[in-house]
Amino acid sequence: MGHWCRICDNNLPNEKFSGKGHRNHICKKCSQLPKKERERIERIDELRGFLSQSNISKKNIARLKHLVSLEDEDVAKFANIVLEVALAHPRKKKRLSFLKRERKDIIKKLKDSELLFWMEIDF
Repeated sequence: MGHWCRICDNNLPNEKFSGKGHRNHICKKCSQLPKKERERIERIDELRGFLSQSNISKKNIARLKHLVSLEDEDVAKFANIVLEVALAHPRKKKRLSFLKRERKDIIKKLKDSELLFWMEIDF
């Protein structure tokens, strides 16, 4: 059956995981990546998760403010865009249609940053 690696986002056989890798869901190949690179991938996945939540809560907004202040420019840039979305329309229901209608600047930033690449939306 195998396991899912949360870094490379693949389903891999058990042999591709070490003892700690099974628990952490990180394959041997990804565990050899530098720690900063692994953290960067995890944080960008976390930011994509915020966009798919039904409500971006106050605690999530506090986390986004923390991510904006990080040294990694890509993560900080993505976090800033997601923070703008959270402040403009925290609820998921009709979020994109609201942003498309009222805040085209945020939609353009989302599209340029490739945070919406996984969603099939016609802009």
